[in-house]
Amino acid sequence: MTAGWDIKTRLLHWAIALTACFQQFSSLWMSDPGSQYLFPWHRLLGALTALIVLLFWLYSYAVYDLQRLFPWGRAGRLLVLREGFGLLRGRLQASGPRRGLSSFVHGLGLLALSGCAVTGMIMFAMIPPGHVGPPADGMAFTRYTLQHKFFGQLLWLYWYGHVAVAVVHQLKGNNVLGAIFGLRRVQSAASSDQAESNSG
Repeated sequence: MTAGWDIKTRLLHWAIALTACFQQFSSLWMSDPGSQYLFPWHRLLGALTALIVLLFWLYSYAVYDLQRLFPWGRAGRLLVLREGFGLLRGRLQASGPRRGLSSFVHGLGLLALSGCAVTGMIMFAMIPPGHVGPPADGMAFTRYTLQHKFFGQLLWLYWYGHVAVAVVHQLKGNNVLGAIFGLRRVQSAASSDQAESNSG
């Protein structure tokens, strides 16, 4: 059975999915000289994406979700390793708001997206208003550009894996897409963790 996420998490996921996907694909199209008109949109949506990422961090902290995204305790690390080896043997773990490999991978994706957001906002601040002239510190701007692209590549890897595993879950009858993108009321994440603890 697929557990669902609370409505605030789902709305934030919607917002991140839409804005981050636009950023990723527009970055590909902007390499074409005829598509430079996308650059102002990339900057504007990048600032919005950075704000949404910040809201996601704050909300995750407020609802104690960081311990699921980043299982830094010994028990959490062992669980991630156990589920990782299980996945290599073809065992697909349950989805939903729970500690384990899937939440940890979500945390890694959030870190990659945060890296894109931070470096992007630094570059945003370095570009003169109206794009009049180059940035004052060209070498620093180039360095942040390379870092921005590095985090973007990590985000592509996460995106491919995330979508692939979601499709596999869906094909196996686990309605993960409905659980995260649907707007119906579901059991809260905290209740899900409590139920998991009680059953363990």
